[in-house]
Amino acid sequence: MRYIWQLFVKIYLQIGLFFFYKKIHIYGKENIPKGKAVFFIGNHQNSVIDSLLICTTNNIETYTLSSAHIFKNPIYKALLSSINMLPLYRIRDGFETLSNNEAIFQHSYDLLDDKKALLIYPEGNHNLQRRVRVIGKGFTRIVFGALERNPNNEIDIIPIGLNYSNPTAYASKAAVYFGKPISVNEYYEKYDKNNSVKELKAEVSKQLKLLTTHIKDVEKHDEIVKYFNKDEFLDPIKANEKLKDLDNLSPINPSHKKGFNPLLLLVKINSFFPLLIWKRLKPTIKEKEYLATVKYVIGITFFPIFYFIQKSIITHLFGNTAGWIYIVLSFLMVLVLTKTKK
Repeated sequence: MRYIWQLFVKIYLQIGLFFFYKKIHIYGKENIPKGKAVFFIGNHQNSVIDSLLICTTNNIETYTLSSAHIFKNPIYKALLSSINMLPLYRIRDGFETLSNNEAIFQHSYDLLDDKKALLIYPEGNHNLQRRVRVIGKGFTRIVFGALERNPNNEIDIIPIGLNYSNPTAYASKAAVYFGKPISVNEYYEKYDKNNSVKELKAEVSKQLKLLTTHIKDVEKHDEIVKYFNKDEFLDPIKANEKLKDLDNLSPINPSHKKGFNPLLLLVKINSFFPLLIWKRLKPTIKEKEYLATVKYVIGITFFPIFYFIQKSIITHLFGNTAGWIYIVLSFLMVLVLTKTKK
C-alpha cells in the first residue's frame, strides 16, 4: 500500500510540474549509479520545488532530509513521512531537539546500507541568489558515519545543480544537472577525519559551482544578473564563462511589452476562486523563496478541485457530455498557456 501511495504521489507531482513549468531540462541522469548507496547533494535556491524536481526526475527511491520545523504539524508530519521526508534538527529548532538527530542519522545509515538514496542541501537554507553558498559539514557526518558502521559499503555523492530562468514565476523554465559521482570511500580516512571532512566539502562545493550559475560577488549580484537573459541561467557552463568577461559586455535592457493574451484572460475568468486564494495568500508569504512552491501547491490542489466543482454544476445543468467537455478544455487551456506564455 505504501508503494502504491508513493507511486501515485510521484506521478501526481510530475503532472503538476508539467503543468507548472514551460520546460524542464534534465541532464546527467546517466551519472546516477545503480546498485550503490547514493547521496544527492544540491544547491538550494527554490524551497520545496528543488526537492520535487530532484525526486521526480530520478528512478531511485529517495529520502529527503528536510528542516524539522515543517514537521511540527501532526498532519504535515504524517504526510511528509509517507513520502520519504525525514526531519533534520538544527539549533534554531531548539537546542534540546538536537539529540533527535542521532535517530535520524542511524536511520540514514540503514538506508545507505540498503542502497537507497538520500537528499540533502548542505547550504543549510534557501536563497534566490544565483550562487552556491558556503556548505556545512553535516552531510559528511552522515556519509562518514555510515562508512564507520559499515566499511564495506560503497557510497557515491551525486552533486546536483538546480537552475531556473525565473525561480519564482509560473511558466518559467528549470534545468536539473546530475553531476558525476564523487566516491565517499576515496575521501574517508579513519584516522584523519578533519582532513577528510575538509577535502570532501571542498570537492562537493567545487562540483556544485560547475553545475550552477555561480555569481561570486554578493554585493553586486543584482547588478550582474542584468547582464543576462533569464534563459541563459539554464546553462551554468556558458553562464559561468560569461561571468568571466562582464567587463566587455553591457547590461541587457529587458522588454516589458507583454501585449493582450486572450487565453490568459480565459484562464483567469475560469479560475477565479483559485486565483482569489492566491491573491489572499501572497501578502502573507514572508520569504520569496516560497512563492513558486505556494503557486505550485495551489495549482495542484485548488485548481483541480474548483474545476471539478464547476464540472458538476455544468453536468447538472447541461448533461454529462457538456461537463466532460468543460473539464478537458479547462485543463487544456492551462497547459497551452503554460507552454506558450512569454
